[in-house]
Amino acid sequence: MKQSYILVVNGTKVQRPVFVLGAPHSGVPLIARALSRAPGFHVGAGSSGVLNTVYAVARRPSLASEKTLATASLFREAYAEAWQLTPLTCPKCPGPYARVPANTASEPCEHSVDVRRYGDASPDLLYSASALHAAFSDALFVQIIRDGRDVVADMLEDEVSLAWLKPSFMKLEHEFPNHFFGLDEEPDLERFTEGSTATKCAMRWRGALRMSAGLRREIGPDQLLTLRYEDVQGGEVQTAEKLREFTGARVSASELLSDDSLRVGSWKERLSRRDHGDVHEVARTELSRLGYL
Repeated sequence: MKQSYILVVNGTKVQRPVFVLGAPHSGVPLIARALSRAPGFHVGAGSSGVLNTVYAVARRPSLASEKTLATASLFREAYAEAWQLTPLTCPKCPGPYARVPANTASEPCEHSVDVRRYGDASPDLLYSASALHAAFSDALFVQIIRDGRDVVADMLEDEVSLAWLKPSFMKLEHEFPNHFFGLDEEPDLERFTEGSTATKCAMRWRGALRMSAGLRREIGPDQLLTLRYEDVQGGEVQTAEKLREFTGARVSASELLSDDSLRVGSWKERLSRRDHGDVHEVARTELSRLGYL
């Protein structure tokens, strides 16, 4: 039996937190925005304490399996801080540069009393899903899948995504598999090191897809909902209904409307023939299995 933990934030017991997962540029912020605007929900993203733990686990996956209790404790401590809503951290308050009396700066703000549910959609949270499941046994996970060719096209234009591919960040003496870099076994390291930037991005997408498949085996459907980004576009009403049924949040379909920044099929104009060939060579099995080919 899993040991249960009680985490109280802003005077409210944290129950059934919702974590939104996906490969880079798969549409995680869109789902997170819709959840965060549901009444009673607070969904964070990008807290430094959370990100430090996420990337420690992402780059050394054995932490989640070999030091389960310690890693779970780190996540609970990180969220105990990240979910605090004060006049300086609450998105509805003036913000960190506002003039707030010192005696109230660290106290729960007026909006905190309306929050009953918590969640997070930090970048690369997918790679820590197992650790989060250990930290919050009643957590709900929403993972979103997107065509890897569109994902790679976006990654190639994103300095943050490309920064992970620099030698200074890639200390790849570590374990296999390492889904963060898309490495299943040691021979993958040569392909990743010597391949094109598109190859590296495609390997990262492939790794995320394989990790998502593993989560479906590890976490039951009562705690894990998988959405396809292409089904969200044009299917906002149906997606909102799925999110409402799964999370209990009153998600509005209008909050799932997106601009053209994540346009379906944009890879056709944005990927060069060579880049498309590299993506296809790396990830054709996953693209085919998901119906993208």
